[in-house]
Amino acid sequence: MTAVLTRGRGGALEGLGVIRAAATPCATLALASLVCVAGCSGGVSPVSLSWSSSVPAAVAPDAQHYEDDVYSAQPYSNNATVYKRKGSSLRRQQTLSTGLAAPQGSKATPRGQWYLTNAGDSNVLIYKTTKSGPKPVGTLNDAGEVPVNVDVTADETLVAVSNLTSAGSGTGSVSVFTNGASQPSRTLTYGSDLLLGQGVAIDRNGNCFWSFDDKSVPSAPGSIVEFAGCNGSGTLVLSGITSAGGMTFDRNGNLYYVDEASGIYKCQGTARCTLFASGFGLPVNMNFDAGEKHLWVADATGAIYAVNPQSGQLESETISIDGDPYGIAPAPGD
Repeated sequence: MTAVLTRGRGGALEGLGVIRAAATPCATLALASLVCVAGCSGGVSPVSLSWSSSVPAAVAPDAQHYEDDVYSAQPYSNNATVYKRKGSSLRRQQTLSTGLAAPQGSKATPRGQWYLTNAGDSNVLIYKTTKSGPKPVGTLNDAGEVPVNVDVTADETLVAVSNLTSAGSGTGSVSVFTNGASQPSRTLTYGSDLLLGQGVAIDRNGNCFWSFDDKSVPSAPGSIVEFAGCNGSGTLVLSGITSAGGMTFDRNGNLYYVDEASGIYKCQGTARCTLFASGFGLPVNMNFDAGEKHLWVADATGAIYAVNPQSGQLESETISIDGDPYGIAPAPGD
């Protein structure tokens, strides 16, 4: 079956699809177990990648054929899906699986490149979007880590990767790649507690924001910290999040973050944060599309939502038939 079900909020069904069973509430711990199966032992064997291990110096933009692409990632199915969008509706094009081991967070850039964390193989895969679909062009090596989220500046000179844990079950961290390097330029950590890394976002001033859950905190363990210039030891921005998830900034510099227990919060800058959108099953990650016409949300109970960026209203729901999506990356070309 090659179709999806897109449901406008309050509207008719379009296409044909399958509603997935709800994901476990403990998404973070479940994913950690999956990564171990996919890339650490037995289970799914890691696939050797044959493409270049460096980031291309330049990619000519060709927005007319990638502006309507939306990518999702399904870690439990070890695959990723390419959709075409029209308004808030999605139409499934193809499913990728070669070289994927527990893929999750992702980001597409204005130059037509798509970065995808590949947790089971401890790397970040880079694709170029073409008329015939994404083509592999590089990889960022994140050896010894479990990468689950990524953000990239528009010029791709700065890449920040959130690591759930280290491969040796150590604390989470942020790997920073600069100026086309395929190995981390530095690794950022915060405090001395055992942290489970979640979302990561780079603001317009080049500062890195990282969300995580602190294993030593019994309730509301989620926090967000800022690393000025994507360097240093970090400064606490928010705490008391029930279950931390992905993050992103809008063009005005306002932070959006996921609390998997309640929905998406919008901040004024990085303060005065209030609940912005709710009604999801298990929101995990999100990113804006071109012109910030929609905020696209990956829901780990098996759906992708388009959210109105002004009102927070859920405008459409696309049911995934390729697995439960944990990552979402709409191409930002106009």
